[in-house]
Amino acid sequence: MTTGKYSTELISPLRSRLGRRTVFILVLLSSVFTLISTMTQLYFNYTQHMDHIEIRHIEIRDVHAHVLASFIWDFNLTQLQQRVDHLVLLSDIDYLKVQSGNYSLAVGNPLTSEVIRHVYPLTIREPVSHETELIGTVTVESSLENIHNILIHTFLTTLAINTLKTILVCYLILVIFHHSINQRIYSIVRFLQRYTPTNPGTQLEVRQTPFITQHDDELSLLVKETNKLTQNLRAFYQSNHLERTRSRHFALISSDWLWETDDSLQLTYASEGMLKALHLSGSNPVPFTQVEALQPAQDLHRFLAQKQSFQQCEVTIILDGIRQWFVFQALARYNDMHEFLGFRGTALNISALKFGQLALKQLNQELEYKVRQRTDELAQNLAQLKQTQTQLIQSEKFTALGGLVAGVAHEVNTPLGIAVTATSVTEDVRKTLEESFHHQTLTTHQFTELIQRLTLSVELLKSNLTRASKLMQNFKQTAVDQISECQCQFNIYQILQALIVSMHPETRKVPVEPALEGDQTLTMNSFPGCLTQVIANLIMNSTRHAFGDENTPVVPQIMIRFYAEGESVVFEYIDNGIGIPEYLHQKIFEPFYTTQRGHGGSGLGLNLVFNLVTQQLQGTLQFSSTPGQGLHYWLKLPKQLKIQTHETISS
Repeated sequence: MTTGKYSTELISPLRSRLGRRTVFILVLLSSVFTLISTMTQLYFNYTQHMDHIEIRHIEIRDVHAHVLASFIWDFNLTQLQQRVDHLVLLSDIDYLKVQSGNYSLAVGNPLTSEVIRHVYPLTIREPVSHETELIGTVTVESSLENIHNILIHTFLTTLAINTLKTILVCYLILVIFHHSINQRIYSIVRFLQRYTPTNPGTQLEVRQTPFITQHDDELSLLVKETNKLTQNLRAFYQSNHLERTRSRHFALISSDWLWETDDSLQLTYASEGMLKALHLSGSNPVPFTQVEALQPAQDLHRFLAQKQSFQQCEVTIILDGIRQWFVFQALARYNDMHEFLGFRGTALNISALKFGQLALKQLNQELEYKVRQRTDELAQNLAQLKQTQTQLIQSEKFTALGGLVAGVAHEVNTPLGIAVTATSVTEDVRKTLEESFHHQTLTTHQFTELIQRLTLSVELLKSNLTRASKLMQNFKQTAVDQISECQCQFNIYQILQALIVSMHPETRKVPVEPALEGDQTLTMNSFPGCLTQVIANLIMNSTRHAFGDENTPVVPQIMIRFYAEGESVVFEYIDNGIGIPEYLHQKIFEPFYTTQRGHGGSGLGLNLVFNLVTQQLQGTLQFSSTPGQGLHYWLKLPKQLKIQTHETISS
């Protein structure tokens, strides 16, 4: 299989274009590095040889020249000949000549070119005068030709070995490259050439060569991403095919007309419904202006002539003798050169809507009459509901006040009973004292004892009567505040303290003693009865619900805190009871909602609190609670309440 001039069949490594290019670059780089390294090595070898020759010549000068001079001085020519013959046998010494006057001794062949020549003097020291006398010279020659031949041979050998090594390595690299890259690339290319999104079972798989390829290398990642891409392409194709099929079906069954024109306003496409209604043929384009049924639609033709997008073009068309209404809208298409290409638009049949408008108009008139009747009935029912709600709220207030009366009556009975007992003791002491005095049997000890009993009884009588009087005063104040609906200036601490004392019969059932904390001089102008009713309901709610089960804390606590904040007074009510679950937070202020249904709960306590705070006292109420951690109310009330002229309690 070929694509242009590239083959995608499995080919030999030597036919790989990418591999050959890579090997060519490797060979080029290797040749450059090999040449540089070889020349460097030759330079070092040449230098080494030259140094060795220099050392040999210096050795002749420093070691052997003195011996040769002594042989000449002693005329020992035989030893001189032997010595010179041995010196010529040394490496890098090719010619040696000893000259002394007319006497000359040469060994080796004299060199004419590429020669290194040194002439050293032969001297001898006189035994008597110790003077140095020149008796001759020694000439040493070494040939450079041998060195050059050795270097050339070394260069050629190194170059040949490196060339063979480079060829072998490059071929191995080409084979590895072929198996690790080329074959897998060709597999990917062949897969992509044969790939069709309609074949759901197609998966790309490439051959793995042991020790050459890995399952997690870069090309394996490319294979994975190719499979992922083809899967996404297949999913996109299927989705696109589904959308096209769906759009075609919608166009077939849609009541809208779909149409398209070219730049000359010829109707090049129309949905089947439009073709059927206008009695047109889909095979022959027809100018929009020549469609017989659309001739009267002047507004439509005007919009088309402007060659601009338009919407909500309502036209009236006679189809098969029936008058129908349509709304045309279209998108004008332009190319990058801003040349008009045509329209794509829709037409919606609104005949049913037009006919329905008349029926709807008549129905609206009838509905208006019925609505007026129902409105009157609802107004009457709403008035009755408001009256009933007011009665229920008043009933709840009097019910709470009745419970308060009963508790206070029970609380007052205790000090009154003690006072009656103290009165009886006082009467007995009086009679005993009178009889003893009358019979003149009264002793000092008896008098003292009777006086002590009398004093104790009087003190007990006084303290309990005072306690009863204080209870009655607090109860009277609380009752008057809760019943009274007059706006006045009052001390916050005093009325709340009186309320807490009057509610002692209810709070001691838990038992819990509400703590009051705040500025004892802080005053506000509002409805004290409403405020005490709110706090009383919160306390009653806590005593009845917050501390009523096994989760009640060891030490029940209620804290009432108030403080000024700008032109407002903030009241915080906190208890450490069982709290309220989150799903009930939106229900606790609803009227008639209670968890004590059948046990005396009416469900109006917190609803009354909400209405009094937000309407009568013109404040805000916030609430938070976590199960097991109690609850927390925030009441923010104005210091100076606006004068109320409407009903005291609004529903």
